Parts: sequence; C-alpha cells; structure tokens
Amino acid sequence: MRIFIILSLVALAVADITYFTTANDNIDLDTLMKNSERVKWYMDCFVDRRPCEPFSQSYKDNMVEAVSTACLRCTLAQKSKWNQFLSGLKRDYPSEYEAFQKKYDPDNIYMVPFENAVAEY
Repeated sequence: MRIFIILSLVALAVADITYFTTANDNIDLDTLMKNSERVKWYMDCFVDRRPCEPFSQSYKDNMVEAVSTACLRCTLAQKSKWNQFLSGLKRDYPSEYEAFQKKYDPDNIYMVPFENAVAEY
C-alpha cells in the first residue's frame, strides 16, 4: 500500500510539471554551431555582453532555471538542443563555454548535473 501511495505522489508531481515553451525549438543548431560569428552573437546576449533581441531573449529567459534544475522543465527536444549547444561550445568555442559557465554557474555546482541530464539526448 505504501508503494502505491508513493508512486501516486510521484506521478502527480511529474504531471504538474509545466514545460518551457516550444515556440523557438526549431532552431538549426548544427548550422548555427558551424558559424562562429552567430555563436558569438548569441553568446554576447546570453552572457550580458550585448542586449538581446526577442528570439535570443526567449532562450535566455529560461537559462538560469534550466541550468540550476538540470533541465527539469525541458522537453526531450529541448534537452537534445541543450546537449548540442553545450557540446558544441565545449568542443569548438571553449572560451564561450567558460563565459557561459561563469555566468550561469559561477560556483561550479550545476553544470555537471545539467550536462549529465541532457547528455543522453
């Protein structure tokens, strides 16, 4: 009986998750990550080196929560995009990855769990 109650509570908690919007999830990250000027342009917004336009801001609005909660409210497609983005930054733009980490996880608490949460997508 206890197991049933616990499973019911877990299912209820999961059902109450409101996922991030999917309005801008169609960005082609493969193409973007090959364009160093565009990567820098987006990163300048994400790490406060320039003001964001609405498209970039739509992503930035969720970054603190996504990083600190290991993408709890991300859809599977968003987890895949995060994986592509972070992997591409680490591999091709390490200074931008460092700037991202410094902005969103200055105490080195969240990035490893966040990257692990999106790594399989």
